[in-house]
Amino acid sequence: MPLRKLKRVAKIVDAAMRDGARARSQSTDPGFRERVQNDRRAELSKFKTVQHALADRERIEKGKAAKAKAKKRA
Repeated sequence: MPLRKLKRVAKIVDAAMRDGARARSQSTDPGFRERVQNDRRAELSKFKTVQHALADRERIEKGKAAKAKAKKRA
């Protein structure tokens, strides 16, 4: 392989390694993780199946709370 092409490949690999190192260092930042989690939740909540699952979860929690109140009164 000619030296010119080898240098070009080395530059590409070096840039990829630096980019990966930068991404790994940012992914451990707590603020970054929180922003990603909030963004993920916001995007997922747009799906109807997720909205139905959240509504079911809320309904179940309300039912459990009502049963606990009834149990205390009895």
